[in-house]
Amino acid sequence: MTSVGLLIAFENGTITVDVSDPISREEAIERSKDSELVREGLVLAHAFGIDANYHNSSGLEQLRKWHSDKLFENVSKDAFWEERVPKGHAAWEIIWWFSGDEGSSAQGYDVIVIVDAKTTRIIFETLGGKFL
Repeated sequence: MTSVGLLIAFENGTITVDVSDPISREEAIERSKDSELVREGLVLAHAFGIDANYHNSSGLEQLRKWHSDKLFENVSKDAFWEERVPKGHAAWEIIWWFSGDEGSSAQGYDVIVIVDAKTTRIIFETLGGKFL
């Protein structure tokens, strides 16, 4: 079965036509498994959970505009993963939660992996917070 989507964008006097569908949630999760941090977590963790959030190109553009707010003027644009997604692309934010066995190693942590929904490339990965 083949599925084709059509997106027409008008930017700077140029019309861009994109006929590719974004990858599915499942494809994005599979791709995120290539992250070194995720591979390590899958080997070491006793249990894990996954959350996936899709951000379309319009939503990412809104985040970029929000980041240009005066409140963030002293924060590097590199601090925001949204700035790394190519304009016109969508992205999947995959959050992995890993936890250890019971006892002192029961502490867990999360890993965030951003996958370009058009190219399937991992754009960004980071070790998130730790939790009990």
